[in-house]
Amino acid sequence: MRNFKRIKTRKPAQSDYNAILRNDDQKWRQVVFAILNSTITFWFCVFIVLFIYLQKQLSFHFFYIEQEQLFLWSHTYWASVMMESAGLTRLLTEFCVQFFCIPCCGALIMSALFTFIGILTAGIIRRIAPKSNLFIFSLLPIVLLLYMHFDTNYFYRGTMAYMLMLLVMYGYCCISHITFRVIYVTVMGILLFWFAGSIAFLFVTCVFLWELISCFSRAYFFIIPLLAVTGLAIWSVYAQYVGDFRFVLLPDGYFTYQLRPNISIYFAWIYMFLLLIGCRLLCNRDNIRIGRRLVEIGFQFLLIVVAFFFGMDKFANRNSDFYKELDYYMTTEQWDQIIERCSGETKNYLYKCCLNVALAEKGELSERMFAFDQKGIQSIYVPWNRVPHISVLLSDIYFSMGHIAMAQRMAFEANESIPPIGGPRMYKRLIQTNLIFGAFRVAEKYIDLLEQTKYYKEWANEQRRFLWDDEAIANDSLLHIKRMCIPKANMLSEKMGLHLDLEQIAKQNPSHQATIQYVGAFYLLTKDISLFKDFIEAFYGTEVLPELPKSFQEAAVIAYEMEPSVWEEMGVPASVIQRFNEYKRQILANNANTAALSGLLKRSFGDTYWYYYMFK
Repeated sequence: MRNFKRIKTRKPAQSDYNAILRNDDQKWRQVVFAILNSTITFWFCVFIVLFIYLQKQLSFHFFYIEQEQLFLWSHTYWASVMMESAGLTRLLTEFCVQFFCIPCCGALIMSALFTFIGILTAGIIRRIAPKSNLFIFSLLPIVLLLYMHFDTNYFYRGTMAYMLMLLVMYGYCCISHITFRVIYVTVMGILLFWFAGSIAFLFVTCVFLWELISCFSRAYFFIIPLLAVTGLAIWSVYAQYVGDFRFVLLPDGYFTYQLRPNISIYFAWIYMFLLLIGCRLLCNRDNIRIGRRLVEIGFQFLLIVVAFFFGMDKFANRNSDFYKELDYYMTTEQWDQIIERCSGETKNYLYKCCLNVALAEKGELSERMFAFDQKGIQSIYVPWNRVPHISVLLSDIYFSMGHIAMAQRMAFEANESIPPIGGPRMYKRLIQTNLIFGAFRVAEKYIDLLEQTKYYKEWANEQRRFLWDDEAIANDSLLHIKRMCIPKANMLSEKMGLHLDLEQIAKQNPSHQATIQYVGAFYLLTKDISLFKDFIEAFYGTEVLPELPKSFQEAAVIAYEMEPSVWEEMGVPASVIQRFNEYKRQILANNANTAALSGLLKRSFGDTYWYYYMFK
């Protein structure tokens, strides 16, 4: 039998074990740091992409939203809000939105909020289904929530509430003991309902669903928080704290109450149920190969890209984007920007009204009005329909006209329509109009209010110098000229008609040229030549209308076409008469081609009143 030599093995020394442990510890730390660094990099990239997109697409929307709320730095205000249903989310949202008046700040804050929502979603997935490979799906709620952020009727506190729900859900995922879980979910469900609103119902329903599909035998314990939140919802409706069950059980509570939200408001809620089901199906699967993992990640990315582009096209409300831009220029009095942006044709009367306010503020309404697309009286004045943004626009229009009483009324109506307490822009208008009327005590009340804000307190404090000081108002260029527009008769109801009210204001204050320009524009846009004749015969050559501007000259040529001798009396220059004769010659030359006549004349005479009178 062959002899085998016994091989002696050296017992490793303690130092060798320590070295191995150190190497393993270093490798483990390298893996952890690699995962951590890759996660941080991923979410930082998400934040940057979101910021660029939001700044490009929603910059004017953020300014618009900021003007529809007022956050007061007052303990009394904070306490009163916190006592309301969903008060915490309202307070947090208003605190954030107040910074939207700073350029880029809206995109910065919302990008951070959306990114945190994605991080919390990823954390929940990692806690309940670490092997599911659904990490990329944590981006989907960001996309689904983003749909609603283009709609001015959506309350941003709905997104804040969603973030709080995810935060509470993550805490639930970190608790292992069943008793503590039930207590936690019950208590947090009640607190969520009070501080965040209907999102509490989503939270307790998701928890019940997860327990139902993961451990059916103990799921009945979680009927307790579900019943608690449902009971609170029923009580709040019957106690008339809320008008309808959909406001306490559905995301409708985060939308303007008078309107029905788009179906897209439900998508982020439905996503939570589908995510939990997907995590349960994939939580116990074996480790998968790297190739399949990459394929699954690629599929998730593809689905998110499709959801983004298809959803933005179908569900995002982009109809008011241009108006929000014009509204920002109106707020900041950037008249040249408005004129430049409205240089083309448009069928939207709101755009035309903004344009004509800009022209009037620059003293160019009666000179350049028909160089732009005009159509009817609604180009300078739209009917009031009690909608907040129409009230705001009408307040601007009336203030530009010099009709201070109606400007004040529309500002008040706008603030009454903007929940919960109005917006800073119209409070500024109320301060101005009350100072103009000499209602100093009322003006002081609004000054006190704006002095409690962060970004309007300085402006409000400057207005204090006008309180009970008529001499200071007389030395202010804006308030003085607007005060001179106040007629002796009460014209709040417009019983005589807006054009007659404006004629009285023009007589009262001839130096406010925008008023008389609006009067003339009223007659020209309605094509009422007989009233226009009465108008210029009454005012031409007076202090109110010492000379006729361009559009008035062109209208005078039509009004006195059968009396050309009057043209010279009205100061119509020879160049205007010569151009009118050329206009008539081209009409007669192309009379047989009536279909193309408008297009032929537009190239040479599209900026004249004659073209508007004949073709619009």
